[in-house]
This record gives sequence, C-alpha cells and structure tokens, in this order.
Amino acid sequence: MHTVLRTLTTAILAAGALASAATEAVLIEAEAFGTHGGWTPDAQFVDEMGSPYLLAHGLGTPVADAVAEVKLRAPRRYHIYVRTSNWTAPWHSGPGPGAFRVAVDGTPLPTVLGTSGEGWQWQYAGETYAAGTGITLALQDMTGFDGRCDALYLTTDRNDIPPSGGPALADFRHGISGSIEPEDAGRYDLVVVGGGIAGMSAAVAAARLGCSVALLQNRPVLGGNNSSESLKF
Repeated sequence: MHTVLRTLTTAILAAGALASAATEAVLIEAEAFGTHGGWTPDAQFVDEMGSPYLLAHGLGTPVADAVAEVKLRAPRRYHIYVRTSNWTAPWHSGPGPGAFRVAVDGTPLPTVLGTSGEGWQWQYAGETYAAGTGITLALQDMTGFDGRCDALYLTTDRNDIPPSGGPALADFRHGISGSIEPEDAGRYDLVVVGGGIAGMSAAVAAARLGCSVALLQNRPVLGGNNSSESLKF
C-alpha cells in the first residue's frame, strides 16, 4: 500500500523567543488499502473527484473491513480526518445510511462517519497515539448501505485540514504525491478509450482486420456496466 508522508516546519515567534513546531501528515488513498475486504473500489466519478473511492455495498449487511498498514516516522499523536460523503443529503435532511468508523490497531474511534453534512467533505474521526513507527487502520462498515471513503489524512496538527474538493484538493494531492509521468506505450493504428461492451467490440473488430489496437480502461476489469465488478452489486 502506498502512503505519502510529508513534514511541514512552521516557525513560531512568541514572547521574544523563536520556537519551531513540526507538523507531520500522512495521506492514505482509500483505494490503496492493502486489503479491501468487502469494500469495493468505485472509479466511475474519478474525473470529478480526482481519485477513486471505496464503497461498502452490502445490501443492508455490513461488509468486511478494509485494512491498511501505515508506516510513520516516529511515535506521535495524530488527528485523523476522513474524506467521505453523506450520499442521501440531496433529498434527505436526516442522518444518512452510509455509516462507518475508523479503527486504529483494532480499536474503533468514537466518531460515526458518512452520516452528516452535504457533498464530499473531510470529517474528523478522532485522535490516536502511535506508539511505534506503524499502525493498522481499518474501515468498519456499520450498515451495509453504501458507506463511502475517499481518503484518510493523519496529521499532528488538529487544524491541518485538507481542501474539501475542486482544484484546491487536486493541487493538494499533487503537492503531496507528486506528478506521475506517463510511459510511452508506442504507436497504434487505433486507440479505443473505454473498455465497456462498445469499446471491447470496436477493439476486437479492428484487431481482426489487422490493426494494432490499444484499449484504455480505468477499471480493473473489462465490460463496463456488464462486468463482474458491476453485476455483483
């Protein structure tokens, strides 16, 4: 699992003395969890969000935990923010059904996430003390009704909250993880974007006619809405 660690140093001038405070923060993309359990990566809105997210689609039965092993620099106290969405907010004013918690080393934090607010936002899950240089994080679904988790942000500064969305969040992610340079895959007679039924058919037909074909797909399986990934819902 890939996590990104950054260190920020802030100079603080107080009572004529110069002190320094270091803020350490770790961004964990939910889809990068080492074990997804019953949570499913959903990439259909990646163009809008800038990242896939994990979805707990259990049809009313809580799904198995998604688990990540996170490496840290040193024992510190961390505040944990979770980017999630109360997906029923556009038409329902009460608590949403997509409730889940974050557990640290097997102990759930007290805050129930994904049931309040509007749109995607960073919600405060709680704080924890990392006694060593690594912790185990788990997403614990509580309802089986489509809880959503985009990312987790661990920071030693309670007021260090990432942007909620839009270009500011994209710049934030880019600043932490850095750019990913594309690899040159060569030249093709035909490039098909999208591995749904139409894209697969076009790619196969062109290949049978002798064309060199590249088929681009942003999901782990082909088939679009007819794939095994979608049909299991």
